[in-house]
Amino acid sequence: MSSDHILVIGRGPLAAGVARALDAAGATAQRLRVPVDRELRRALDRGAQAVVVVDRDDIAALRTALLVEHLRPGIHLTVTIFDRTVAEQVRRTIPNVDVLSAADAAMGAVLGPCVDADLVALHRRTGDAVRVREGRLEIADLADLPIATTGRLVRWLSRQLRPSDRSSRLLLASLCGLLGLLVAEVALTLAVHGGSVISELYGATKALAAVGPNPVIDDGPRWLQLYASGATIAAVALLAVFTAALVSRLVGRGSTTTVGARTVPRRDHVVVVGLGQVGFRLCLELRALGFDVVAVERDPESAYVRLARHLEVPVVIGRGGDRFVLERLGLGRARALAAVTSDELENIAVTVTALAVQPDLRTVLRAGSNEITEETAALFPVGVACDVQRVAAAALAASALERHPLQAFAHEGRTYIELTDRTIAAFPPDGS
Repeated sequence: MSSDHILVIGRGPLAAGVARALDAAGATAQRLRVPVDRELRRALDRGAQAVVVVDRDDIAALRTALLVEHLRPGIHLTVTIFDRTVAEQVRRTIPNVDVLSAADAAMGAVLGPCVDADLVALHRRTGDAVRVREGRLEIADLADLPIATTGRLVRWLSRQLRPSDRSSRLLLASLCGLLGLLVAEVALTLAVHGGSVISELYGATKALAAVGPNPVIDDGPRWLQLYASGATIAAVALLAVFTAALVSRLVGRGSTTTVGARTVPRRDHVVVVGLGQVGFRLCLELRALGFDVVAVERDPESAYVRLARHLEVPVVIGRGGDRFVLERLGLGRARALAAVTSDELENIAVTVTALAVQPDLRTVLRAGSNEITEETAALFPVGVACDVQRVAAAALAASALERHPLQAFAHEGRTYIELTDRTIAAFPPDGS
């Protein structure tokens, strides 16, 4: 047991969880919610041996960490910063700091079950996977597990030209219709007139775009003129639909495409509902492992939607608990669904809806930090529940005590950490 005096700075349930984990591990945790400089100086002068800074705002966390380093140079710091660019700058500035966000601290516990049903946790950077065999936790190499994805080219080809939203489907259908009319008119005029393909294509394109008549049809037989009349009416309608769908795609807020990297995957993919810090990081980790992923987010103005678009991650804008949204995401061939919004009851609703669409789907949800969620999960088989807050608190507390955990996870009501020597230890030791 430890007798360290640890200062925990931050408000909210995560900071409270870190303080509880430290107390359970035998340390003395002193918590300051929003301290002013004078209050922080007094707390440091009382002999704090380490400081944990917990803040959802990266800049606020950075400012507090720099202030602590200024007041007590060399003190061990653990800081929650999500942006990896800011985190790297902090590491360069403060050599005695451990930087990790709540999403990173609990990522292995969410990532593992998404990848394979036998995994409790997975740390991608080391390639270590924690699995249960014969009732015991053990460390396995990721390369030794039967989870490698195959047929990536086939999966990529299978999702091209298969849009999931209505405007894209209308855009593709109207474009195919226009091309079909163009090909049919070129073929007919070639059969009647026998000219060159280029000249007939030119005349058919002018007529289709309503910028000029096709002279071959003007002088052709009546059946060809009758066909051209119907084709012109159809072309006008298709052009209207194509224009409306194109405008909808250009001014809309969707982040999926019909062709390319941001098309919605159709097989062996993971559906991530909730594109916050946890969901965004989960998408990147899954993609780094070679898995296809699609995210569902209800807020089109979310900063993570813009980041996902920049990083070519497909995002469907909609409510994850909407059955019609989930039915478009190919759950029948999906590897798993992860409901990781910040609202635990919403995560349960998403999981229930997903299992109604696909009963044998493997589901992972962010839940377990309140009694209502625990009771619901106990009564209804909603899948693997991961208490992100509790796992992150254990990782942050272990880091403050300089245990240097590679990852933290929960199993059968207890939290554990994996250490750098590839051993697993319960943390806090008494399991509280």
